[in-house]
Amino acid sequence: MEKVFDVSKFMAVMWKWKIHLLIVLISAVLISAVGSSPLFIKPKFKSSIVVYPTNVKPYGTETPIEQMLQMLEANDIRDSIINKFNLLAHYGIDSVDNPYYLTDVRMEYAENIVFDKTKYESVEIEVLDYSGDTALLIAKDIIRLYNLKLHYIQKISLIEIEKTLKAQMASKKLEMDIADSTVKTMRMQYGILDYENQVRYMSRNGDLKDEDLVGSMGVNSKSPTLIRNLKEHGGKYIAAQNQLDQARSSFNGIKAEYDNVVKELNRKLDYTQIVVSPEKADKKSYPIRWLIVMISVISSMTLALVTISLYEQNIASK
Repeated sequence: MEKVFDVSKFMAVMWKWKIHLLIVLISAVLISAVGSSPLFIKPKFKSSIVVYPTNVKPYGTETPIEQMLQMLEANDIRDSIINKFNLLAHYGIDSVDNPYYLTDVRMEYAENIVFDKTKYESVEIEVLDYSGDTALLIAKDIIRLYNLKLHYIQKISLIEIEKTLKAQMASKKLEMDIADSTVKTMRMQYGILDYENQVRYMSRNGDLKDEDLVGSMGVNSKSPTLIRNLKEHGGKYIAAQNQLDQARSSFNGIKAEYDNVVKELNRKLDYTQIVVSPEKADKKSYPIRWLIVMISVISSMTLALVTISLYEQNIASK
C-alpha cells in the first residue's frame, strides 16, 4: 500500500520545530540581506543601447546583424575599451603579482558587457559598471569604435580597388598615347586626315588629277600622292584610329568608376542607426537583493525541513 502524505503529521512536526524554523528563517533573511548589501557586493549600474546596422556590405552568407555581432566581439574593440577606461584598476585586478591578469580582466569585460540580438533584428548592447557614468561612456564608446573599425575595413577594400583602377587607367592612357601618336604620325607623313571622308571626296571627283587632290586636302606636294597613301596606309590608319577610340572609351569608363571610389573614400558614414540611446542609470541593476533574499530563504528552509525530516525518521525507527 502506498504511503500517503499526512498533512496533519507534517504540520505537527512544523509546530514542534517552529522555534528552530523561525530562527533559520530570520537568519537566512538577515544574512542574505546583509550579504547582498553594498558592504559585501558592490552595486552595478546598467546602460544599454539598441542599434540597427546600416551601410554594411554583406560578406558571404552572414546577415548584417550577424556581422555586427562579430565586429562588436572583436579583440581590438575590447582591448581599446580596457585600455581607455583602465579597467584593470577599475575592476581592482592586480597586474603586477597576478600572472593571469589579462584573462581576469577579459572575463570581467565579458561578464559586464554583453551583445545580444533582439527579436526585432537589432542589436542590444548592455553595459554593467560600478559607476553609472562609466557604464554610459563605455556604451557610447563601443559604438564609436565599431564605426571606426567598419570604416577602416571598408576603406582598406576601397583602397585596393582604387589602386587597381589607377593601374588600369595608366595602362589605358599609355595605349591611348601610342595609338594617338600613330594617328598623328600618319596624318603628318601621309596626309590621311579623315580616311572615310577623303575616300568619299575622291570618289565624287574621280576626274581630278592627283595634284589637285593633294592640294585640296592640304598635303605637301612633295609627299607621295594621296591616293597611293590611302591605299597603302589606310588600313593601318583605321586600325590605329579604332584602337584610339576604344582605349579612350575604356579609359573614360574606368575613370568614372575611379571617381566614384575616391568619392566613397572621402565620405564620412555612420554604420549604426541608434534606436534606443544609452542613458545614465540612477538606480542600481545588480545585485537584485530581493531575489537573493528569496533564494536564500527557500534554500535554507528546504535544507532545514529535510534535516528535520531525516531526524524525525531516525527517531521513529528506534
